[in-house]
Amino acid sequence: QVLREVTDNFSEKNILGKGGFGTVYKGELADGTKIAVKRMQTEMVGDKGLNEFKSEIAVLTKVRHRHLVGLLGYCLEDNEKLLVYEYMPQGTLSQHLFDWKDDGSKPLEWKRRLSIALDVARGVEYLHGLAHQIFIHRDLKPSNILLGDDMRAKVSDFGLVRLAPEGQASFQTRIAGTFGYLAPEYAGLYFSVS
Repeated sequence: QVLREVTDNFSEKNILGKGGFGTVYKGELADGTKIAVKRMQTEMVGDKGLNEFKSEIAVLTKVRHRHLVGLLGYCLEDNEKLLVYEYMPQGTLSQHLFDWKDDGSKPLEWKRRLSIALDVARGVEYLHGLAHQIFIHRDLKPSNILLGDDMRAKVSDFGLVRLAPEGQASFQTRIAGTFGYLAPEYAGLYFSVS
């Protein structure tokens, strides 16, 4: 009920973005904290969507890093499946790389791009080897990189993340991710991660 209220009943004016399994809305809590609420589309969820929802919760409750978006909470009530994240006011890297003309802004300077790339690399490095468990993101792309007011980057969207078997630094997994960000030779194949 609270999340419905703070997003103005999931109003279109509060939409931050849409993905394969849901829509992300901006909201503001009573104390002034801004949040992003990912609402899963109940008619599209199915087993795959529910697995991604649970995966995101499982990963983000186990990891904390300054370059990974923070999960503040979640709701699994009746048909509602909601994830609550910290709000990243500068949107996605994708918006800044590809849609900057639409916003009337300027393209990112090369120094800023390098800083963002380093932030993303640090977040991925943490997932792949510095966290207590090894996680593989499997869907890293500009629309899954969020930017704060200071233009510091955080990796988001952990629905396709795979956990490495305990004690193993390499394992085999099915390729997953977004077409266009996968090497063509890997589409539909298995590969080893080390």
